[in-house]
Amino acid sequence: MATKPALQNKLQRAAELKEELVKFVTAGNLKEDFEEQKKVFSEFADMLEGEHESHSFLDWFLYEWVDEYGEGVIEQYVDSHEDLSEDDEEMMLDWIDSIHSIFEVKSIKQNTISLKDLDSNERFMVVTADDGKAKPFDKGQFISARILPFEEKFVFAGVQFVLPNREAAMEAVEMRRALEEMDDEDESLIEAQQQQREAFIELFGKDEITIAAKQLPSTIGRFQRYLFFERKDPETGATAAEVFADEFGQELQLPELPVMPNELAAAGEITILCDEFEGILILPEYQKFKSVFASENPDEEVPEWRELVWNYVEEPSIPIVAFERVAETHPQEVQKIMRIVLEDDEFSIEHLYAALLHYKEPAEGFENMEDEERLWDLFDGNGAKENGNGNVVDFTNKNPKKKS
Repeated sequence: MATKPALQNKLQRAAELKEELVKFVTAGNLKEDFEEQKKVFSEFADMLEGEHESHSFLDWFLYEWVDEYGEGVIEQYVDSHEDLSEDDEEMMLDWIDSIHSIFEVKSIKQNTISLKDLDSNERFMVVTADDGKAKPFDKGQFISARILPFEEKFVFAGVQFVLPNREAAMEAVEMRRALEEMDDEDESLIEAQQQQREAFIELFGKDEITIAAKQLPSTIGRFQRYLFFERKDPETGATAAEVFADEFGQELQLPELPVMPNELAAAGEITILCDEFEGILILPEYQKFKSVFASENPDEEVPEWRELVWNYVEEPSIPIVAFERVAETHPQEVQKIMRIVLEDDEFSIEHLYAALLHYKEPAEGFENMEDEERLWDLFDGNGAKENGNGNVVDFTNKNPKKKS
């Protein structure tokens, strides 16, 4: 560790760089991103009303927020400041590995505070600029804080919050663990769905196959056997069933497939679609549905197409992705057919998602589809447009057009 004068100089420089980061996001290059995220938090999480919430949000943005390319505040600050010294750059890049947790104050010495992480039980030595006479905490207190790597020790990132007692501290720890587990579960689910899709393509050659309705049980059963008992992990060489047996000491038993619903059994054909995000989807008469949008004259080429399309519009069990796939290849045709089905000559393909949500999952307080279209515009950044006189168009005055 550096001598005392050198240490104080480095601590002062660390404090200056932290202030520079704050200016960078509140008044500099990232101000727009900061304000946008702040607005989201304040509107949807009832946050930022008090000093604690404002500090917590700023702390999160400085050290955890990343842009669409995966870069955080520190990386963007360093990239945009070519005049940074090598020492400053190294110090700031170390801060990417910050630690935010609940700590118990174990000891307080001159310029040093010993903290115990209540989650990991690890000990951390935090260096401070004061001489120990004005103690920020008392031994035995519990604090919520973020600490930043600083040479071989750490420094506080910003504001620290003192918790009333051990019980409150442990409740905070459990809450953090629960949130982390939710994130891990989400990531695991996404990875599992991606693996499932890869296996489906390996077995069937593509992510979408069409079969006779009566073949559905045997086809799903075949895929399950491949996924769990035949497909081997490229790294371990083991199947999913073998991993299960090693971990739990018993053979993997697949559950019996449920009885096919009557509406599926009555369908002439069924498409099995394996989507990266939605998983396995069973779509009745999907090829016939797609042919509606590929046809120049559906009235002649696809009998009863209106009833089929309307079923895909309003049936909650048919996922929106079924429509999205067709819209990717035939957007104008989808718009044309939806205008006919909805009896709305002004319907736009941009409102497809809002329309499907309106009929599949009606939201309370949205009596007509135009309400949901307006809401979708606001979320999508379109908002209410101004007319030539500078006045705002009032979407609520439109008369809803519903299917009779």
